[in-house]
Amino acid sequence: MKTFRPLIAVAAGALLVLTGCVGTGSSGESGQDAGVSTTPWGAQVLERGEPQRGGSLTYGLSAVVESLDPAGSAVSGNLIMRSIYGVLFSYDDEERNIRPDMAESIESEDGANWTLKLKPGYTFTDGNPYDAEAVKAHFERIAAEGSRSRSAEDMRQITSMEVADEHTLLMTLKKPWTGFPDVLVGAYPGGPAMVPSPAAVEKYGEALATNPVGAGPFMLKSFQPGGDVVLVNNPDYAGDEPYLDEIKFVTATDTQSRVSAALAGDIDIARAQSAVDLETAADGGLTMLTQPDSAYYNLLLNLTAPPFDDERMRRALAHAIDLNGLNAAVFEGKHDPMSGLMLSTSPFFVDTDWPSYDVDKAKELAEEYTADTGNPAAFSLTTTSPPEFQQQAAVLQQMLADAGIDMSINVSDQPTMVSEARAGNFQAQHRYIEIIDVNYARTAFFSTSGGNNGLKGDPTVDRILDEMLTASEGEMKELYVDLQVALEDWLPQVPLIAVKNGVFVSDRVGGYPGNLIGLPEPDFRHVWAVPGS
Repeated sequence: MKTFRPLIAVAAGALLVLTGCVGTGSSGESGQDAGVSTTPWGAQVLERGEPQRGGSLTYGLSAVVESLDPAGSAVSGNLIMRSIYGVLFSYDDEERNIRPDMAESIESEDGANWTLKLKPGYTFTDGNPYDAEAVKAHFERIAAEGSRSRSAEDMRQITSMEVADEHTLLMTLKKPWTGFPDVLVGAYPGGPAMVPSPAAVEKYGEALATNPVGAGPFMLKSFQPGGDVVLVNNPDYAGDEPYLDEIKFVTATDTQSRVSAALAGDIDIARAQSAVDLETAADGGLTMLTQPDSAYYNLLLNLTAPPFDDERMRRALAHAIDLNGLNAAVFEGKHDPMSGLMLSTSPFFVDTDWPSYDVDKAKELAEEYTADTGNPAAFSLTTTSPPEFQQQAAVLQQMLADAGIDMSINVSDQPTMVSEARAGNFQAQHRYIEIIDVNYARTAFFSTSGGNNGLKGDPTVDRILDEMLTASEGEMKELYVDLQVALEDWLPQVPLIAVKNGVFVSDRVGGYPGNLIGLPEPDFRHVWAVPGS
């Protein structure tokens, strides 16, 4: 049986940002730049001397964490869950291919029948074995009827599973899927890559959300939903021993608060979603580490209810927004306006006829919609509390008013927004979208995907996404062109501004790895503290 090498380099490039190659090497040897270098894929890493064991660091989360159940519906907490449960596979930093983590290999001759082998030696922190039975139980739980996991549809592609031995799981899919291994990479919450103890699932049920039991490099010390999370080093972890003794996660939902906390010494590592706040952090003496862009602000639309069940209102919305003006007003022009549902820096981006700013066209479409349906050109936008969201919402409200569209603003929290999106209790939501795996398009737009929060699909998009399952490298390039054209025809969402991501770290941080998939979130196995921290 041959080892299957999925088309990560091609598929990832289509939905992730692949920057031009730059040489590694220090960007400076004094001040905040000492120890900073840049990887060939454009991520900055930090190495202040040799790695040291011991110490603790505090990470500032950008979203409230309510659940640590890897089969749940949460969209936050992935960083913490990866640390508790570990992952089957991760992306290779240099080759951009899948590399084994807690798994040993995944192989297929035909793309439909797969053999997953696990590395021996891993044990859950409750003493139970991390084995093929545990993985099988996890996959079945995700695929079960009523599952809230965004990976449920992916796992439902498996028609049968057989435990061949303690470390080997045989799987048969409904049809060949060359990208199936990507599903087993620990990118998204609710993912199959993070396996919990079956005994803990049986013991805690829904309460696994606050009592996670994994076999990863860290284990839970304390967790208050919506509050702080503290992890400690797992002394029985079978992989490379992590450097830190303890990690504390605290929540500060806006970048300004995280910067202030870091400058005050209360946070050691945090992400920044605003170029302006990154500059503030740098001016305060914190070390800046930029990452390849892979995120954007977005308007998620409910396609099953007025007004956005009507394409005219979706197009009116897109035409009414001056993205350059929005970027200037909120971000001082330091980010990049979107021009489709794929980042323009992707090598597979094509310039489709995406609706551009045209207030007269927006008025025309809105008036036509009202005349034909009797419904007002009006909707409620649910947004969240960080200043960058509030500022965008205010600017959008005025732009839409100029086009004759009445937008009211409803401020909520992320867990509530996620629940309401799944239930269809919204008209439009203001989201921050992170494109963090090669299956993003299928997760977000396939009609039966648990991650399709628009709640409706498109036959052409579904067909293209199905064809991608078995496409060759050359075919995949053409299919990404077709996909972008089909998304423009359908217009399920309205993207706003692409974000230049980064993290800032305190002088207590000795080592911080770059991240290939663009998220400024580290693998905490490779983070270390300066001695004495």
